[in-house]
Amino acid sequence: MRFSRYLVISCGSRHLVAAHLQMNASGRCDVVDYCVEDITFESSDPLLWLKAASEHFEAIRGRFPADLPVVVSIPGHLSLTKYLKIPQVVLRKRSKIIAYEVRQNIPYPISEVTWGDCLIDEDDLDFEAVIAATKTDFVEALARYAQISKLKLESIEPTFISLLNGFRYNYPEQQESSLIVSVGAKSTDLIYTHLGKFFSRNVSVGGDSLTREIADALSVSIEEAEQMKRDCIEGSPVPTLEYETFELAARSFLQRLATEISRTTAISKRHGILGEAKACFVTGGGALLPGIEDLLFNRLGIPVARYDPLRKVRTAPALPSACNVDRDREMLAGVVGAGIGQFVPDSSLINLMPRSVVWQRKFRRQQPYFLSAGLVACAAVCLPLFNTTVAIRAYEQEIQNLDAQIDPIKDLNNRILDRIDNVKALQKAIESFSEIGASRANWIYFINDLQDRLISVEDVWLNKLEVIRAQQGAGQLAGNRSGGNDVRNKLEIEDPVRLRLAGRLLDVENPMSSVSQDSYVRVKSLLENIAASRFILGLEDERFDNSVPGILKFDFTLIVDPTKSL
Repeated sequence: MRFSRYLVISCGSRHLVAAHLQMNASGRCDVVDYCVEDITFESSDPLLWLKAASEHFEAIRGRFPADLPVVVSIPGHLSLTKYLKIPQVVLRKRSKIIAYEVRQNIPYPISEVTWGDCLIDEDDLDFEAVIAATKTDFVEALARYAQISKLKLESIEPTFISLLNGFRYNYPEQQESSLIVSVGAKSTDLIYTHLGKFFSRNVSVGGDSLTREIADALSVSIEEAEQMKRDCIEGSPVPTLEYETFELAARSFLQRLATEISRTTAISKRHGILGEAKACFVTGGGALLPGIEDLLFNRLGIPVARYDPLRKVRTAPALPSACNVDRDREMLAGVVGAGIGQFVPDSSLINLMPRSVVWQRKFRRQQPYFLSAGLVACAAVCLPLFNTTVAIRAYEQEIQNLDAQIDPIKDLNNRILDRIDNVKALQKAIESFSEIGASRANWIYFINDLQDRLISVEDVWLNKLEVIRAQQGAGQLAGNRSGGNDVRNKLEIEDPVRLRLAGRLLDVENPMSSVSQDSYVRVKSLLENIAASRFILGLEDERFDNSVPGILKFDFTLIVDPTKSL
């Protein structure tokens, strides 16, 4: 949602700039009021720095109107930027493709970061997009501090987006490749723009590195070195040694900056920024360094000028006396660009508001609709409720009458079920007795059949007949009446009864021989003859002993057919 006026807060490592901007009737941006707050806290922890910066939120809220929507621009070193070229897809699938690319290109767990994207350019084959991400705990802490200070936070965006929108608004005639150099305390944002395309890179070269170099050279504290640097930049009288140290450190700092610019120029060409930059614009606190334009001109070979964030922006005539536009011009680049991005419809925008805050606000906006829908649903239910209650009472009376008629029938049904259970028990007893009777008769038939088969072989008798009810092992089957598959199928269905038989066969013809060929023929005939019995399923565990001359001892196990129970 766009508003006609905003309170924009640009967070820098050393300064906090807040400005009240509004869109006038002619469609131009006006700066109504602004203030610059110094941040003296020094820490490498972003959350500790944010806590120190948030202490100025109360003063900002007291100076500006309370109902202004707030846009916050965060430093470049606190956000991660990735530029992607993705094959063209339909619009409804683009968000899913970008979300997939975010998971592939952000080197942190996706649950720990908050990210946003912005379309750069597209054609029939592919489209280019930029992804910016920052730690979720950082933006959630920023939103919490803003809520405590009663600031109506609407958007959080990285600094390079603010600078890009401000440059496009203030320099619409710059259609060729241009370079924007925003030198901050912790880092420097380098932004290349050409027609509709752009590329940015944040490098860890900032004013603090210059301060640390002075502190190391003179063996003084960071606070003292920072004050020396400011005195030298403002032209205040300083000792010769301190000024020479400052000049040496500034020259080294600018050399490193020029090196990073050259490296970024080579990287930008791989991202579609064709040709060398034709102009360079410097801004930020580091732009106040003496000789920065000359050094960059000598190194880059292109015109270098100070970026004017108020070139197309009008300042209100009634600015407070504490506001010095000429002194603070470099500090206003971030806030002016962030406000212009909210006013101009075709601006590039990336919102890093935490998802939890976005969801809460979305739910609050939808609460009236949910309440209306609930009231309608309640009305739809309550109107027929009375008729439904009367009908339910009538049905309950009918049910009671039916229960009185059904109770005798239920008693009769229960007696019938009891009789059925008794009948089933009797049937099981009859079946059990029938099996016992059949088993006794089968034993008589089996013994008679076995005796007949032994008589047919002659000169053979049994010493032992033992019943084995539990299976003790499986051996090789022999002499079975049916095929091997039938035998195995019956064994798998039921564990059959086994009979252990032991006996002797007398070799009348060869009484002095240990065993003769005639004995083997006869015993083989005996096994086959017994296996052919209708009670026998097969044989196993055949053993023979010919230690006694003229007598062949045999021992084998019969597998009883489960269908002929014994």
